[in-house]
Amino acid sequence: MINKILFILLVLGFSMSPAFPIDPFIYYVEVKNFRNRIFSEKTSRYRLASSDAEFSLISSNYQKILKQSIQKGRKTIEIETGAIGDVPPATRDPSEFLSDTRFLNLSSPEITKTAESLKLSGDTVAAVEEFVYGHITEKSTGMPLAPAAQIYRMKRGDCTEHSILAVALLRKLGVPARAVVGMILVNNFRGRENIFVYHMWAEAFSGGKWTLVDATRPGEQQANRYIAFAYHNLKTEAPLPYLRAVSAIQDLTIQYLGM
Repeated sequence: MINKILFILLVLGFSMSPAFPIDPFIYYVEVKNFRNRIFSEKTSRYRLASSDAEFSLISSNYQKILKQSIQKGRKTIEIETGAIGDVPPATRDPSEFLSDTRFLNLSSPEITKTAESLKLSGDTVAAVEEFVYGHITEKSTGMPLAPAAQIYRMKRGDCTEHSILAVALLRKLGVPARAVVGMILVNNFRGRENIFVYHMWAEAFSGGKWTLVDATRPGEQQANRYIAFAYHNLKTEAPLPYLRAVSAIQDLTIQYLGM
């Protein structure tokens, strides 16, 4: 999939500097003005900047755009993440996120049988998170996008596979769900500490709002550590919003602004 992404990026005119790793799973961004308190905060503020004039972020129940500007040729966006107070209303009908796609396989025996076994769970979202995390026993990175039924059978994958399988099970259970592409702040990655790394997770429409669902770390999400770039439609390997998200991180800077 990585070679396909590179080809499409070049066709679309996205610049690819020699220092930019094509595989987003090995890319990271250091946090300027990092403070350890971020890992215990309920909300955090960051300033992101990119030379891509089209660079953008999405708003969600855990991410609010505070202001945007162009400074010295760089697009700058300030955001607040985490348990933000004013939750934006759903701009689209959540029911559209119940449909099947070529990567979700909602009618497959694997997804059907698993969803049936989870149907009686008291907390459907939590049950899906726990199941996917436990079912994917081989945690690996850099895999091409795979359909949910295949992921179920091979029990192997990274954040992408966890997200696809989670979205498939949630939709099969009648819970609107979608995949999100972005970054997460981690305390260690490939020997580097306290950096943002490429990540993919899900959102589920539950209790009248979209909630963060991350099957790679069930029940442990700190929403202030997530920065959402775009949604992945799971209809094709690399939809345009996903490509723009991957392209944007090639020279991205992130500065912590406080709570």
